[in-house]
Amino acid sequence: MEAQFKNPHALMLRYGLLSILAFIVVCPLAWLALASLRPQSEIFQPVSEFGWSTFFPSRLTFDNYRALWASDFPLAVKNSTFVAVTTVIFGIVVNALAGFAFAAFDFRGKNLLFLLVIASFMMPFEAIVLPLYVMIRAFGWANSYQALIVPEIANGMVIFLFRQFFASIPRDFYEAARVDGASWLYIFTRIAMPLSWPTIATSGLMLFLSQWDSFFWPVVAASNPDYAVVQVAIARNINFEQSDWGGLFASTNLAILLGTIPFLLVQRFYVRTLISGGIK
Repeated sequence: MEAQFKNPHALMLRYGLLSILAFIVVCPLAWLALASLRPQSEIFQPVSEFGWSTFFPSRLTFDNYRALWASDFPLAVKNSTFVAVTTVIFGIVVNALAGFAFAAFDFRGKNLLFLLVIASFMMPFEAIVLPLYVMIRAFGWANSYQALIVPEIANGMVIFLFRQFFASIPRDFYEAARVDGASWLYIFTRIAMPLSWPTIATSGLMLFLSQWDSFFWPVVAASNPDYAVVQVAIARNINFEQSDWGGLFASTNLAILLGTIPFLLVQRFYVRTLISGGIK
């Protein structure tokens, strides 16, 4: 196996295939970014004849971004940021407490309850959207930030990650603290949580991106334009009568860019936490 990777021909073939794959992935994103800088009338003009003009505009314009800035899109960005950040803050606390309870305590029905937690993140969201909306309406939360935030706080995958991490901490740590008179809340806040920063970063990223990319539930629960989020604002550029392709591409680029920032900040924790969570 080692000889295969030391073989220069094998390395050239490997990197050649990876380069082709990277080009296939990056090519549509590059076209999307540059198409947003074209005038509206020229966006699809060079597509029929594939060449340099397909990617590189003959003239650049920021009209699409200026029009986007003058629309309701900044409000949508504000709404998505508030919803995502609030979900991350409350989600980390709630899911970490649940994961700690599964890892540190033994109680009746623990295994069955944990099985339900695992099943929750395997279930399609569309299967529960109707009863969830009925509950939101009963609480009087329709067209509100509560409707966008509260249902997304508890996350089965995040609970699983926290449970796996807290279970990996030797129980001697907990027992020694209990002997010294520490409460379970003190153990959670002063011992368990400070050790779990990689899991916190990964969980925060998962919760943030889940809310940032959310479309179906915001359309159902908050149809009021004042509570529109980024993905809903992007979809409004397309309708059956007229399509604002320049606005669509510009808003999509901004959504991708803003959503990539938190990933770049915590990417070194992301894969490591997912791998270690699956092994333990």
